[in-house]
Amino acid sequence: MEELNRQPDWIPPEEAGLTDREREILRLVAQGLANKEIAYRLGISQNTVKVHLRNIFSKTNLQSRTEAAMYAVRFGLVAMQLPPSIAEEEDETLFSPAEPPVELKEPALPVVELPALAFPVWKAAVLLIAVIAGLGWALGPAPAPSEAPEVIFQGDQAGQGTERREALSRWKLVHQMPTPRARFALARWQDWLIAIGGEAPEGITDRVERFHLTKGTWERGTPKPHPVAAVGAGLIQDRIYVPGGVNPQGQPVDWVEVYDPQADRWFAGPPLPAPVAAYALAVAGERLYIFGGWDGRRLQGAVWMLDPVRGTWEPRAPMPTPRAFAAAATLEDAIYVVGGYDGQRELATCERYRFAADRWEACPPLNVGRGGLALIAMDGYLFAIGGGWRIPLAFNERYQPGADHWAPFETPITGTWRNMAAAAENGAIWILGGWSGELQSGVWRFAPFPFRIFLPATQR
Repeated sequence: MEELNRQPDWIPPEEAGLTDREREILRLVAQGLANKEIAYRLGISQNTVKVHLRNIFSKTNLQSRTEAAMYAVRFGLVAMQLPPSIAEEEDETLFSPAEPPVELKEPALPVVELPALAFPVWKAAVLLIAVIAGLGWALGPAPAPSEAPEVIFQGDQAGQGTERREALSRWKLVHQMPTPRARFALARWQDWLIAIGGEAPEGITDRVERFHLTKGTWERGTPKPHPVAAVGAGLIQDRIYVPGGVNPQGQPVDWVEVYDPQADRWFAGPPLPAPVAAYALAVAGERLYIFGGWDGRRLQGAVWMLDPVRGTWEPRAPMPTPRAFAAAATLEDAIYVVGGYDGQRELATCERYRFAADRWEACPPLNVGRGGLALIAMDGYLFAIGGGWRIPLAFNERYQPGADHWAPFETPITGTWRNMAAAAENGAIWILGGWSGELQSGVWRFAPFPFRIFLPATQR
């Protein structure tokens, strides 16, 4: 953990005296290429690449490939030119409900009736083996369904194979969703992860699919009364609240629908004061909060609090930075609202909301902008996972309140991975679906602290 919390003391490229070839290699590292691919692209040997990397690390005070990627982004060494397929996608407006179906280049994954898997078991095995093998992936056309992006890990430095394997063990591709999807709501209830709505191969969906964490099986729940995407979900007293979202016509809505997972049924909740989608959502003190979003015309900074007992929405102090596709999580006495997208760029903004005092304050920004990210609070830390519209990402980030910076940690998918959903359970973070050149169906399990010590209670 000391490596992750180390304050970067990097030497800028000009002061470090990096050569043109070293800068070129840094750019390729930031794009997620492995040494073998870098050697092939530049027409040099892998040993030469390793020598260059050692020189780069020595000149700049870098400690790992993850830091090298951060360094390249921070000092402008990464050319932000997107491949044609992604560039075409980003010519759209802030929110286009047809994004995944329009951009799918491969046939949609078949969906069969539950509990059978919609994704063949042998393909899941191929994906897992490919990840373990560390197959490279550059920011080019989306990989075929049987391929997997390269895994970039903190500490992946020449001669640090042991550390790489240890980092690799923290991420596991454990299952596949029956329906690949993005911009959906996810809630954890007891031993279940419940995926609701979102964008699927057929478009905006009303599907409800439930994954049992201990049995590793999926079952289908009662569909949501109205299909929506760009939504979140909050669990309060065994009820899952799903506010607003965007309908199949691409318009934000104001309805709130509530799911009873025990009875597997839906009922109407108190409607929002105004239509909104692509908001950030968190639960604190048995209250549900939504932050910002998009109302069909402009970005929002409004904050609304739902009191489920009274059945009313109350306005709270607005966010200092209006935005959509941000993420929120409750940690101690505050809700952190992190990242976001303003229609042109990802945001690195971090703002902390003291919900008891209804007051905002600043917190250290992310190292890079992240839109459509997931944010999880666990064991006193915040974990920012994924994101990326126009900035290719090669790492995730972690923050502990009181620190003055976010620290990097490894990611299983480099480049673009956004609009997934995540939940924490029993010392692990579960990340489902998302968009990475195509709709994703992977169910990832990340163990931030693989080694835990439990001290038995003493009798008195």
